[in-house]
Amino acid sequence: MDMREGKMISDESGLDQLFGRYRQSCPDVEPSANFMPALWAKIEARRSFPFTFRKLGRSLMTASAALCFLLLLLNLAVTPQMSTSYTDALLAESSAEQTYYTEAMASAPSVDVPPSPQR
Repeated sequence: MDMREGKMISDESGLDQLFGRYRQSCPDVEPSANFMPALWAKIEARRSFPFTFRKLGRSLMTASAALCFLLLLLNLAVTPQMSTSYTDALLAESSAEQTYYTEAMASAPSVDVPPSPQR
């Protein structure tokens, strides 16, 4: 027990020395009526263009992420799901083109062109 108590006393004295050195290196600030305005002036002086640019960049990044998420939700909610496959769509499109082509040929009047004179 004695050894343990002796070690605790030496640890406490080392801690007291550490706190003493800390008090010497960081003296207490005398509060005055001008303390807060002077503190805010120091804070504002440290705010520079990079600080403002970083803050603006973070805001824009958050806004763009929210916009992307909103557009994703709108795309999923509004777009109807197709029940036909890609090959069915291609087949339907080509048959429609074929139909238009055959209708155009059938409805066009046949023009008999006289043979051109041979020279």
